[in-house]
Amino acid sequence: MGFLERMEELGVRGCVTCGKCTWACPVSRRPGDFSPRTLVERIVRMGEIPQDPAIWSCTNCGMCSEVCDSGVRFHEFVKDLRTEMRGRVPPEMTHGGIVPIVRSLTSKEHLRPNRVNWITPDLEIDQNSKTLLFVGCIPYFDVMFRDIREDLLEIPRAAVRLLNAMGVRPAILEDERCCGHDSHWMGDEETVRRLAELNANAIRSMDLERVVVICPEGYWMLTEIYPGIVGPLDLEVISLMEMMGEAVEKGKMELEDVESTMAFHDPCRLARYLGIIDPPRIIMDAMGERSEMERSGRLAACCGHSNWVNCDIHTRDWQLERIEESKEAGAELLITACPKCLIHLSCAQRNLEERQEIEDLHVLAARKLRR
Repeated sequence: MGFLERMEELGVRGCVTCGKCTWACPVSRRPGDFSPRTLVERIVRMGEIPQDPAIWSCTNCGMCSEVCDSGVRFHEFVKDLRTEMRGRVPPEMTHGGIVPIVRSLTSKEHLRPNRVNWITPDLEIDQNSKTLLFVGCIPYFDVMFRDIREDLLEIPRAAVRLLNAMGVRPAILEDERCCGHDSHWMGDEETVRRLAELNANAIRSMDLERVVVICPEGYWMLTEIYPGIVGPLDLEVISLMEMMGEAVEKGKMELEDVESTMAFHDPCRLARYLGIIDPPRIIMDAMGERSEMERSGRLAACCGHSNWVNCDIHTRDWQLERIEESKEAGAELLITACPKCLIHLSCAQRNLEERQEIEDLHVLAARKLRR
């Protein structure tokens, strides 16, 4: 199906008669000419994809689709445009382009990534377990962004501790690859296919009944995108966040109090894409006082860098705006559940004298487990 036919399927022409998408788009608030409505107008008028670098500015946060009265899935359409444009308009990648290089390397079948060097002796791992913990790209992020957060590897460690507290000793996939989330949204379908096949084959080679996923992006890929590429995995795929929320709600996991007032920054993939809104709040409420930011749930603000593109002073400004929003809500501690959100929000305030404390919810909950 060509992009013009896909435009009709997604109902994108509706953007021209409204403009609510541009009103909601965080990128449209930056200097430049990116606007969902304007982009659609150009395509309708020209009948072809404009050679517009601004197409790469979209974070695929999904806010445009969330507020659209016509049900237009504009963020999906942007992905289709990028697939068509790939090789013609290269995106301006951040961090010297190292993130896509890592994705490309992990998609090579003959290369075996080192995925288990974060495991410590206190973690109860069982390679014969029926439950697999899908870790995601956190071990790679630890290497690339250790100068921003020294504690990134505490996220998978916390995940194991939480599962252990729920009576689960998970298996770990020693040759797990990147899930392919960013490649998908950048239109690199070939890399996504290779990554999906490698991960699916590795999962199917184990005698499993369930895959537990830490990262919202990985969970979305395994449940929404992988089946269309590799077919059903024929096992349960569940978010660790949902497991934690259920365990706390049923009294199967007890948490100690946090003295600071907390606010939750909803990751785009967790809230808008997956609709997982209540579980993190159930967990936080079990630990103490929680305040709600003005933009939360399905309408939460994006952290600004889903695909590691276009990091600049303007995206830093909207990250600092988000942090200030948490302070205005009375929060002393800003909590999130996505490693990218944790990295980006932490990076934004690196040079500030007064910083908002930011933590990952898995790490905080694991630290507050009542023994």
